[in-house]
Amino acid sequence: MKLKNKKVKIFAITYFIFDIIFVAIAYGLSTYIKFVLEENEDFAAISQYYLIYSIIGISLILILFYLRRLYNYQYLRSKIDTNNSIIFSVLATSFIIIVLNYYFNRNTYQLSRIWLIYTVLFSILFIVSERLLVNRALNLVLKKIGIKNNILIIGVNEESKRIAITLQKNSIESNEIIGFLDDGFVTKSSIREFNGFRILGNLKELKKIIDSYHINRIVISTDKINYLEIVGILDLVEDKKIEVQLSPSLFEFSISRVKMFEERGILFIQVKKVEISTIDSIIKYLLDYILGIILFLGFLIILPFIAIFIKADSRGPIFYKQKRYGKNYKIIEIFKFRTMVADADKNSMILNKIYDRNGGFKIREDPRITKAGRFLRKTSLDELPQILNVLKGDLSIVGPRALAIEEGDMLKDWERKRMIVKQGITGLWQVSGRSDLDYEERMKLDLYYIHNWSIWLEIKILFLTVIHILTGKGAY
Repeated sequence: MKLKNKKVKIFAITYFIFDIIFVAIAYGLSTYIKFVLEENEDFAAISQYYLIYSIIGISLILILFYLRRLYNYQYLRSKIDTNNSIIFSVLATSFIIIVLNYYFNRNTYQLSRIWLIYTVLFSILFIVSERLLVNRALNLVLKKIGIKNNILIIGVNEESKRIAITLQKNSIESNEIIGFLDDGFVTKSSIREFNGFRILGNLKELKKIIDSYHINRIVISTDKINYLEIVGILDLVEDKKIEVQLSPSLFEFSISRVKMFEERGILFIQVKKVEISTIDSIIKYLLDYILGIILFLGFLIILPFIAIFIKADSRGPIFYKQKRYGKNYKIIEIFKFRTMVADADKNSMILNKIYDRNGGFKIREDPRITKAGRFLRKTSLDELPQILNVLKGDLSIVGPRALAIEEGDMLKDWERKRMIVKQGITGLWQVSGRSDLDYEERMKLDLYYIHNWSIWLEIKILFLTVIHILTGKGAY
C-alpha cells in the first residue's frame, strides 16, 4: 500500500473511532447530569426514549460528518471548515431529533429541552477538543513511522515563501518542504537557496526531481507559468498519485466568496463583495452588549479574588491601562489586569525587543511578567477588564486585536486595512494559533475576518475562544 493511501486510511479510521467514543460520552453525560444529578423525574419509566434517541443522534452526527467530508483527508487541512461542519452537524442532528420526537411521540413523551441543549454543547465541545488532541497524536505517530508529505513548490517569490512557512506549521500532517523550483525552463539566477529553502532547479528538471525526492504534493505559486505548462505537469504526474494545487494568492477570501466558472473555455474566478446587512450589524451590536453585560457580572464576582492574587504577588496597581489604536486609528485607552512588575513600560531594553515585527511584538520568556501574571495570561483572565471598553463602545468582543500605538505605526500599507472595523478582545487569529503564529499570519487572518464577516463566523469565533481558553494553547 502506498504511504499516502495508508495515511488517508489511518486518519479516516482514527477520527471515526474517536468521534463515536466522544459523541457517546457527550450523550451519556447529558443524560447523567439531567436525570441522575438533578433527580427530578422517574428516569426508569422514560429511559427507553433517551436510549433510542441517543442512538439516533450519535448515528446522525456520524452520517452528517461523512456527508460533510469530515473523514476526507484533504478536507481535514482546514480547521475553520472542519469546526464549521462539526457545529452544523450537531445542530442539524438536534433539530432532526426534535422533529422525529414530535412526529412519532407527540402523544407519549417529549424529550427534555435541557437534555437536548446539553447534548449540543457537550457534543461540540468534546468533538472539537477530541480532534485537536487526535491531530497532535496522529502527527506524532506518523512522524515516527516515517509517513510524511514531500512538497515541491513551483515559483520563487514572496507568496511561495509564505506557503512554505505555513505548510511547515501544519498540525494535521507532517509536511517537509523539499524545495522550490524556478518557474521557467532556464534558471535565471545562480542562487541555490531562498529564505533557507533550496532551489532545486527549473521546470525542465521536474521529472528528475519528482523521482529523486519522492514528491507527493506539488504547489504551483507563480503567475509566470502558462496553461500548456500546467497541462504538461498534470500529464507528467498522472500515474504517480501526486497532488497538484494552484495558489491564486487570494489569501483573505474564503471559498464561500469565490466562485469559479467557465466561459467559452476560459476559466474565471469571481470574488463577491462583502455586504454586511443592517440586521447583521444590529445582531453584532446586541451580541456585544448582551455578552458584555454577562461577562461584566462575572468580572465583578471574580474581581476581589484576582485583586488579592495580584497584590499578594507583587507591588503595583491591580489594573493596567494602555493607549491603543481603535477603529480608524482612533486612540483609546484599554484596561487589563496587571500581569507585569510595576513600571514595566520603562524598561527600554525590553521595549526594543518587543517592538520588532519578527518577534511578533511579544517575548515568550518576558522577565517582566509576574507569577500571578503568567497564570492570568495562560487563562486569558487578564483580558477580562476589557469588557469595560466593550460597554463604553471602544471595542467589540470579536474583531482584530487593538494595537499598541508603536505597533500600529509600524503596519505596512496592506495591513492597515485591518483598522477599518472596530477592534476586538478576541478574533480569528487568537483561535487559530494565538501567539504561536507569526506576525504576518495574524495580519492575514485579521483581513480574512474582515473580508468574510458574518454572524455565523462571529459565533464560531466566540465558541472556539472558549475552547482555546480551556486548553491554554499558544498563550504566554
